[in-house]
Amino acid sequence: MTQEQLPMVAIPSMNNTHLEEMLIVNRLENAVKESNVESITKILKELHEHTAVHFSEEEKMMEEALYPTFQTHKAEHDRHLHELQSLRNYFDKNQEPKAIHAYIEGNLINWTIHHIQTMDTMAAEYLHERLTTES
Repeated sequence: MTQEQLPMVAIPSMNNTHLEEMLIVNRLENAVKESNVESITKILKELHEHTAVHFSEEEKMMEEALYPTFQTHKAEHDRHLHELQSLRNYFDKNQEPKAIHAYIEGNLINWTIHHIQTMDTMAAEYLHERLTTES
């Protein structure tokens, strides 16, 4: 995943978090290419934990701003976190780097870009508007 692929949103802290996540995904891809099971396990854990904190912080901002579609956005976060946990469980059991590669290429990159382009862009615009109105 490249920085150019990541859409930028109206809240700089969200952009920073997305960039951090991209770097983790890229490290995961490199570990997969090397078939380094130990590194894949560690980086999957790091990705899951980073994503959980990322979503929690985003949800806190949306909740405080009374974002109208908060529950829909949170439900998508919850679904994605569950998916990452299922992936970790699968890898812990089967240790198949090819499965992680397939998930990254077939799901994770596209989901991330789409989520940022749609849900995060709308939320960031709403939050930015609220912040500038309150100032």
